[in-house]
Amino acid sequence: MTIVQWIEKSGAQMRVFDLGRRIEKISKSDFARIEQQAIPYPSPYLRHAWLGILTWNPKQAGQHTIWFLKLPLDEQNQLQPGPRDAFLRHWAQVVMAPDQEHGEAPYSYKPDPQRMAYFHALALQVLGQEPTRYYQTARAYLSGDLGWDNWQNLGLQGLAETVARIAEGESTTMLATALPHLPAIPRNSLLTFLENIEVGHELSVALNDCLSHVVSAGATEADLAAFVRAFSHSVNHAQRAALLQVILAHPHGRSLEVLAAMGSRCWQDLRGTLLQGWLENLALNEQGQAAFNALVGELMALPGCRDAVMSVFREPQRSEALSRAIGALLQQVRQASTLQ
Repeated sequence: MTIVQWIEKSGAQMRVFDLGRRIEKISKSDFARIEQQAIPYPSPYLRHAWLGILTWNPKQAGQHTIWFLKLPLDEQNQLQPGPRDAFLRHWAQVVMAPDQEHGEAPYSYKPDPQRMAYFHALALQVLGQEPTRYYQTARAYLSGDLGWDNWQNLGLQGLAETVARIAEGESTTMLATALPHLPAIPRNSLLTFLENIEVGHELSVALNDCLSHVVSAGATEADLAAFVRAFSHSVNHAQRAALLQVILAHPHGRSLEVLAAMGSRCWQDLRGTLLQGWLENLALNEQGQAAFNALVGELMALPGCRDAVMSVFREPQRSEALSRAIGALLQQVRQASTLQ
């Protein structure tokens, strides 16, 4: 039995979210096909499907269930049925004996605070519930009413709900206006939540201007990584590619935090010269060959990326550092193949 079949049999409704690279909805029909191995998982992260599954029964108002599952994928990004089945067996035992202690469900996990806050914001909307009290506090702060330095009591939940409800109350203009005034900590938290939405033109222009100001003032690695995540799903593809080039040229462009953000959030942009620039910087990252191998391997596992990477690997116009890193990676692959 699949997860979709289990929930349908119970009479409940469901909403499935991918919590890997960004938080986005997976349609029920697509998830059913993923479970049946009819299609591969569309956006694997670290060779797993990171799922948030919300279920509720319309006949039982106020009750809902949330599952967070980290299910392994095979080399073709197909969902492996064994771990899924183990989770369902555990849940069946919970249902049959709810008063007993069953321990932690297999393949369950706890999302980080950022993902948890944003998932909660989406769940409130799906269930038709009002936002939390943190939402109005966040809006008051982002409107400038509380003073830009008074952010210490600002919760992640309020920022998450503001982004999740960006279509409400002229929120796009509010965020675009607020960005230049925000201190680094609340700004970077807000930027991280923006990775989950399709940032429109007005906000992408504001992000561009804010990034220019932050760079001129002395951007940190965390600042640049946050901006990468913020405009990773923007509607302005050309602007995004240009900003990525600017960040790669920055002194912190070789930082593993920045490069990992690009590889995990902007993988669809990494083609041609931009991909080569990313690989050149990655070859010089501060954590060395192991980090190069890990990030390149993760990128190559994504749909459509393997051929792009191999094309750059064959490019004769590359640095000696990148050539050495490629050689070391290929040697490791050959050794692994020999051992199998």
